[in-house]
Amino acid sequence: MSGGAAGRAGAGGTGGVTAGGAGGGGSGGNGQAGAGTGGAGGAGGSYCPTTPGTACNIMPVGDSITEGCCTAPMGGYRIELFRQASTNNKNITFVGTLTNGPTTVDNKPFPQSHEGHGGWKISQIAGVIDNAISSSKPHIVLLKIGTNDINGNDNISNAPNRLASLIDQICKDAPNALLVVSAIIPTTDDGTNGNVRAYNTAIKAKAEAAAATGKHVLFVDNYDAFTQNSSYKTALMADGLHPNTAGYAVLGKSFYGMISSYLQAK
Repeated sequence: MSGGAAGRAGAGGTGGVTAGGAGGGGSGGNGQAGAGTGGAGGAGGSYCPTTPGTACNIMPVGDSITEGCCTAPMGGYRIELFRQASTNNKNITFVGTLTNGPTTVDNKPFPQSHEGHGGWKISQIAGVIDNAISSSKPHIVLLKIGTNDINGNDNISNAPNRLASLIDQICKDAPNALLVVSAIIPTTDDGTNGNVRAYNTAIKAKAEAAAATGKHVLFVDNYDAFTQNSSYKTALMADGLHPNTAGYAVLGKSFYGMISSYLQAK
């Protein structure tokens, strides 16, 4: 995503939603709050399989930050999320139509599937999500999208409505799954961050509105997870838009803190 699209070639239960309150998962590097914020709302029910030995299918959906640009190995926040689950004996796998990442994490086979499309915007994800969900059958969907809409100044006043439509689309495709809607992370440009904050405030309200109608939706404030570290621009970012390894670890711990209570033991 650097200065342009968030891509490799660019610069780069039902119930309520709450934001605030640190999740579990331990502390991150560089002094940041590792687990992130955005309490686990009121989403109830069991989303993951309870049959022993059956993994919970987690679909990470988004742009190049979900894809894992711009660190080596690719894999992004999925690496730390998997590490947290493995450390806590939770049975997960990642699903999606794309693959990348290390072959192992902490000497355990790493599930490389995901739905992170470098450089993509909300409308592009909407164009492929039906097929991705149909083929992958996720139990939990982690949605983090909108950086390229905001950074690219693409009709940003309407971006929250596009995100709301995508929430509805995912909930229709996977009505029994849990959808975790993430705030997008800050950039290193303070001016752009004003638009980022406005977008995040609006999509939190959209997630809350969806939850109020009975959809299984939670909101996680990953913007706050980053800005808890006052030096995030140098400590957590690889460039203007993408996290570095420490930044991806913050995201992984934040997502894990949000979904850990729904995961089953191995």
